[in-house]
Amino acid sequence: MPCDDITEVLRIALDEDDRIATYELNKRTCGRAVGEASLLAEWVAGRAAEDVLAADLDAFLDTFPTEDEAEEFLYLKHFFALRMGLLVLTGAEPGGAGEPCAIASLGYGPEGTELIAHLRVEVLASKISSCGRCGKGCGSKRAAAPSPERVESL
Repeated sequence: MPCDDITEVLRIALDEDDRIATYELNKRTCGRAVGEASLLAEWVAGRAAEDVLAADLDAFLDTFPTEDEAEEFLYLKHFFALRMGLLVLTGAEPGGAGEPCAIASLGYGPEGTELIAHLRVEVLASKISSCGRCGKGCGSKRAAAPSPERVESL
């Protein structure tokens, strides 16, 4: 039986130079990966937060060409999850309780910074379904994204 809580946990680790060292996106209740836990690991490794936040969506999608809607949805889910976490980590967005991206823990030490945040899946899904490649934000050039429940079962 599927669980009711579809909140996801994002973990971003920055190195001592504030570049992304690792990240993971997992389900909160069972710890299972969302697609793959670090689906975009190669794309983000060594990038500064500002570079990921400034990344062009079309260029990002061109880096991961696919005809499979569920796979594209997962790439976009990881992309938007990373952006949400980085916006909170940089202070550009609030990360309090009840926010779309809520800080669960934040640590800092000589080896870098680690953010663990809870993400509301419905917020991620709404960003994905409204991000058509035409730039209008209406999704008119993209097939409708599969439901979060369908993707969660992958």
